[in-house]
Amino acid sequence: MKQIFLIAACTLYFMSGASAKVLRVGFFGPPVANVDYTSLTLAIDAAASGDTVYVFPGANANSSYTINKKLVLIGYGNWLNPTSAPKGNANQQAFEGNSALGTIYFQTGSNGSVVTGFLGGSIYVGEANDITVRRNRNIYVYLGYSTPQTNNNLQILENYRVYITGYSAPNYNFTNLNISNNFIWYLNFSAGNTYSGLISNNLWSYSAVETDPEINSSPSQIGLASGAMLLQNNVFASFTDANPASNYNYFTFNDAGNSIFNYNVMLAGYNLGAFTGAGTGNTYVQSNNASSIFEGFPTTGSRSADDRWVLKAGSPALVANRPGSSVNAGIFGGPNPYKLSTIPPIPTIYSLSSPDGNNPAGSSIQINVSTRGNN
Repeated sequence: MKQIFLIAACTLYFMSGASAKVLRVGFFGPPVANVDYTSLTLAIDAAASGDTVYVFPGANANSSYTINKKLVLIGYGNWLNPTSAPKGNANQQAFEGNSALGTIYFQTGSNGSVVTGFLGGSIYVGEANDITVRRNRNIYVYLGYSTPQTNNNLQILENYRVYITGYSAPNYNFTNLNISNNFIWYLNFSAGNTYSGLISNNLWSYSAVETDPEINSSPSQIGLASGAMLLQNNVFASFTDANPASNYNYFTFNDAGNSIFNYNVMLAGYNLGAFTGAGTGNTYVQSNNASSIFEGFPTTGSRSADDRWVLKAGSPALVANRPGSSVNAGIFGGPNPYKLSTIPPIPTIYSLSSPDGNNPAGSSIQINVSTRGNN
């Protein structure tokens, strides 16, 4: 019990500077009035603009939420057990688990909101600017859904297996769109809308010899809807056969004529061996050298579920092997490198122990606490 009280105190201490007020959903210690709530619905209703809501593993947070105020929603991260299958990462959080999200609708008044650290869920970005979707896993992001408007500065960063699609109704205008350092499952903008911005340091992957179902991006065309996008330092790795004459490239492009492709890396296939749009400095790797790019591709080997995408020594995606580029290609390169386990960007306690046990005699207990920053 003393250990639980310590966790409560440390959690509030670490999060106290994040916003005006911190609320919690599903906390496993004694509840604190006006801090702890039994569902995300109740916490969102109680929160004021600028507040932070921390969602603990197993919390009641799998419904539909309309948000019309600025909120920071924080989950627990993913792949927190280094002995799980697929393998997770050590020293991220003190306990295993992950936080569900449900469906979020960002509407007028929610400018500046952030969603980070969740597993699963859908996010609809409608009448709101400056929305950040960061470090989530298996997340759907829908660009637009209600009244057509100009939407500025949507940041989709450091997510693992993110699905991004445009709303089908016309006349949305997305400007300063930043899609960076994600493992992308699916990307397809919608015709009739306009898009401009950056698609940088992302990964598309397909491996015909891999058993992990989460390694494969959707084998559909990447639809850019004639958007004015700069695609740079991305990796497109489609492996079906080690023989270059038989390797098939699933990652082809649709309506890419207004986009520019610079310093990307492609695992070439017989059906597509080069980028079709304008650009410079792109690198093409033959399938018999597919294993030279990442530490865990085309198969995972001993790596964890997401650190498999660390670049190998001598990788063709390293900046040193791509003259003219300024950063490594792939999700760990650039100004917003991917963080293992999609750990949210707040300090975390990853180890709690006591040489005295949990319930020693007397009124005091020695606690050893290990923490880490995650920016």
